[in-house]
Amino acid sequence: MSEESNQEIQAEEVDEVSEEIKKMNRSWIRNPYIVVASLILGPATFVGAFFIDFYSVWQSVVQTIVFIISAGFFVILFSYGFNHLWLYALKRRTNRDYISLASIQLGIAIPLIINAVKIIPYIAAEKSEDSSIFLILTIVYFVVVGILMLTLYATVRKIKQPIDFNDYITFTIAIVLGVIFALATYYGALYLDLFSFNHVFG
Repeated sequence: MSEESNQEIQAEEVDEVSEEIKKMNRSWIRNPYIVVASLILGPATFVGAFFIDFYSVWQSVVQTIVFIISAGFFVILFSYGFNHLWLYALKRRTNRDYISLASIQLGIAIPLIINAVKIIPYIAAEKSEDSSIFLILTIVYFVVVGILMLTLYATVRKIKQPIDFNDYITFTIAIVLGVIFALATYYGALYLDLFSFNHVFG
């Protein structure tokens, strides 16, 4: 079998898998009750389990029941997200996709570095025996940044040369996506820092 025929068969298989994944996602979206329940109960999995304290046995039993039910709806949300991730992995990407992805990876990495640097003084101050939590956060941030840098390098290598710098639409999309992910990461990590700071020193 020639290489071209093999590539055509692989392309057909990818199209079939992509269509099946899209059908799964459409079947979920077309049921408004499951959509609403998933959006409400999915996040409740973490809110009820980690941020609400219960002081009696029956309250803990109720919490466990709610957690089990809501965790199922969280799985639905997670499955929907992973389906899109799978579709993206199967997609035959263009330079626009690679440039946008590189911008997102860089947008996430930069605010994580900023937050890690901001935490370092708390580690040096050693104001609490539990200040090791900041060391753990810093290590986690730098590990994630390291992974992002490796994937960024791999993404940049896949960008076809020469790059068309006159394609303003591509670069505008990439910058907007990068900024959105940078802001979301920065304030998300900042909230985690503040929560940890209040937990340790509050």
